[in-house]
Amino acid sequence: MLDLPGYGYARASHVERAAFRGLVGGVVARPRLAGVVWLLDIRRDPSPDDRAMQDAFASAGTPVLAALTKSDKLPRGQRLARATALKEALAVDADQITLTSARTGDGIAELRDAVAGLIRAVSP
Repeated sequence: MLDLPGYGYARASHVERAAFRGLVGGVVARPRLAGVVWLLDIRRDPSPDDRAMQDAFASAGTPVLAALTKSDKLPRGQRLARATALKEALAVDADQITLTSARTGDGIAELRDAVAGLIRAVSP
């Protein structure tokens, strides 16, 4: 498991950024990697760092589950519109997106099932 909150990237020097890219590139290229759970705030558009991660995942062929967090912060109609916009912006399929809320618990069971599916897909 690798947790990259905010990717730790924005305030890093050029040397640190290069090292970070190498770390991420090595992790996402691991043959036994079942996939990535990518936590993204549903209220925000993808940042340049998000785009860089998207490129790293795509280059490595890494399966991605995009968990759109804080879905409880938006009215239902806006949630669906934002989910559609982010699906298109991130170039992922609808089954790769789960709307989640830590506060209400919405989407957590679905995300858990999706993660289990990724693990089953690579388990011998």
